[in-house]
Amino acid sequence: MVIKMYKRNDFGRELEIQINKNFDIDELSDWAHEKYLDNARSLDRETQSAIMKVISMTEGEQFEYTKEELLDFAKSLQK
Repeated sequence: MVIKMYKRNDFGRELEIQINKNFDIDELSDWAHEKYLDNARSLDRETQSAIMKVISMTEGEQFEYTKEELLDFAKSLQK
């Protein structure tokens, strides 16, 4: 069985869509956690780290991003 890699640009593109649909920290964190679980076997370290940044936003204000910061982050992942 061939596992398709879920790459940082995939996550960045989908993250940008999610942010524009609804910027809610808890919902974005839950969404990112689902992405992590759905793709756990096909994530490289860089993509894992990017997903964990979004998941960890619910761990405290020091981990939260503004909408603009998160959009910039999502766009940087797509490069």
